[in-house]
Amino acid sequence: MKQYRFIIALMAMSTALIVSGQENSFQFPEILDSIDTNNTTLIALRKEAEARKLENRTGITLADPEVGLKRMWEGAEQTGNLTELTVGQSVDLPTVLGKRKGVALQKNRLVDEEYRAHRMGILLEAELVCIDITYYNALAAELDRRLGHARRVVEVEKRRLDSGDTDVLSYNNVVLSLSALEAEKARVEMEHDVLMTRLAHLNGGRPLAFDAQEYAPAMLTGDFESWYQEAVNRSPDLALAREEREVRRSELSLSKAMHLPTLSATYINERHLTGERSQGFTVGMNLPLWANKNRVRAARTALSAAEAHEADAELQLRNQLQAGYERVAGLQHTADLYRRALAEANNSEMLARAMDEGFISVLEYLQGIELYYDYLDRSLSADRAYRRALAELEAWRL
Repeated sequence: MKQYRFIIALMAMSTALIVSGQENSFQFPEILDSIDTNNTTLIALRKEAEARKLENRTGITLADPEVGLKRMWEGAEQTGNLTELTVGQSVDLPTVLGKRKGVALQKNRLVDEEYRAHRMGILLEAELVCIDITYYNALAAELDRRLGHARRVVEVEKRRLDSGDTDVLSYNNVVLSLSALEAEKARVEMEHDVLMTRLAHLNGGRPLAFDAQEYAPAMLTGDFESWYQEAVNRSPDLALAREEREVRRSELSLSKAMHLPTLSATYINERHLTGERSQGFTVGMNLPLWANKNRVRAARTALSAAEAHEADAELQLRNQLQAGYERVAGLQHTADLYRRALAEANNSEMLARAMDEGFISVLEYLQGIELYYDYLDRSLSADRAYRRALAELEAWRL
């Protein structure tokens, strides 16, 4: 009968700690929005991205026109002075054809994807911190309940000791159990404070209020292939590889266009002291015979390397996501097993009544309640591990 009680105690848990499915208890979106706005690293990265975009758009227009003025003074053999005005413009065909602008636009898209990847990393770190804080909030609340119950047991056992119904050994056991809970509560509070400091640091040094004790319902949905397609379409790592390939493709197109000649035209207006005036223009052409040697070959090689990198990134991503998907599914199954088992029985109060009424000894009670506490802690840890793994797997949603 005692063994049966211990088995039941092993499966017990307060229903307040079971994931309740209340959407309103999930505070992460507000926390992440605040960090997205206030994080100093993201602020710096946004400014850097804007500067890089402006730099990429520099030098994509035609060269500036050239204006010249020549004045000749009268000499011994001259009949009069001469004034000559020239206005010239060179025409770069790659610019006229929009090749330079196309490279700039692709580079700007690459900058956007690089920022998105950095942002995802910081928000993922914040989400993992929130998951850990939620875990410690729930554990602290449970420890408060344990401490309240343990203090009541100590008081009861002290009265029994004073009346001669128990011995000092039993009383010392419950006192030591209470001390262990108090030490554990102090440790949990320390871990919680460290995490809150870290969360404030991620929020640009601004403290955040965060007292959630439960997670919102979250699970993998659908089959792997449909989930994988969504992950691939939104993965910043793969998007980076794709944009890098497109940049190289645009640079190859620009390199080919740079073999086209550069045209120039100059208008000339001459005026003599005698009043005579003449006008005309000159047309020139710059033939890029040697300056761009190997440029196309280098651009084509860079494009080939970018395509190989993209293929490797897609393969690596699939392997990573498939392994992560299976791991999360396993952790989800484990957390569900704990949750269902704990929801079916809660024998902690029965154990306390049995001890109060003398059906079990204090030592038997402590053994049973320790099994209960151990199972409860395992359940909380399993849910935490599942939430962390799921957050890392679906970081691309951030």
